[in-house]
Amino acid sequence: MTSESLFIKCKTCGKDMSKTAKACPQCGATQKRLSAIHWVGIGFAGLILLAIFSADNLTSNKTTPSGTTPPISSPSKSKSTTTVHKEGDSFSTGYMSYAVWRSVWSSQLSINQFLNERPAAIYLFVDLTVRNDDKKARSVPSFKLVDENGAEYETTSKVWAVEQSFGVLDSLNPGVERRGVIVFDVPQHRNYKLKVSGGYWSHENALVEISPK
Repeated sequence: MTSESLFIKCKTCGKDMSKTAKACPQCGATQKRLSAIHWVGIGFAGLILLAIFSADNLTSNKTTPSGTTPPISSPSKSKSTTTVHKEGDSFSTGYMSYAVWRSVWSSQLSINQFLNERPAAIYLFVDLTVRNDDKKARSVPSFKLVDENGAEYETTSKVWAVEQSFGVLDSLNPGVERRGVIVFDVPQHRNYKLKVSGGYWSHENALVEISPK
């Protein structure tokens, strides 16, 4: 029996022939075979091509393809300006309307001697009207004073002792307005503006120049 390890099939006639034969002894067809060195060369060339292709892909990922628009960064939001009003003006901001009537300095919180407390600096009373322009009940927003240096001051916690004062839990129904007082305990010799809010669900504010007497 012929050993299969020593023979191959002829690619033309299919007969057995020696692996070392250059031509088939049956049909004379030449047998083209690649040597081991040839196969090593082909493999090495393939590795070089693969390395070149991978480098091209890496470079193309780092650069913006031709004809495409590069990513656009989000534009920075410009700062909105705050409108400044004067005492006696009626105006709206957000879903609230305001009118500041007058402002006065006082060293006395209440005419009731049992409720009166001495100020840490001096009391500033602001008389104003607030109206809810929204379609549902809204809380009266908090008020602040702003001085010429940009420092902000909150209303005094002692305001509960003042008649007709606005408290932190006060609210107004739609279309309802109310006149009342807010009180600050602040240094006297500074220039102040009253900062009012358009409402807790609004990002709008307004300033009112006050001239305390």
